[in-house]
Amino acid sequence: MKKVPLIINLVTLYAIIFQVAVFTAVNEKIIFVLFFLSPLPVAYMVYVILKHGKPSGHNFDERFYDDWDYVRNGSEELQPDN
Repeated sequence: MKKVPLIINLVTLYAIIFQVAVFTAVNEKIIFVLFFLSPLPVAYMVYVILKHGKPSGHNFDERFYDDWDYVRNGSEELQPDN
């Protein structure tokens, strides 16, 4: 669905604008408003991702990192301490 990347990009843009505003000559009141409103776009982004996001077709054992085509070979298992 095209809505998920759009929301992620908009929230990222909001975060970048907030970070740039802190280091520029933006009025403090605007920075405080951006800071106190920042949980709202983040919470909405989480909602959109959970509601409309596409789940992975692989489980953790098949692909350790889903964003990288890496197949687990079993050597990643932790060895117990003796």
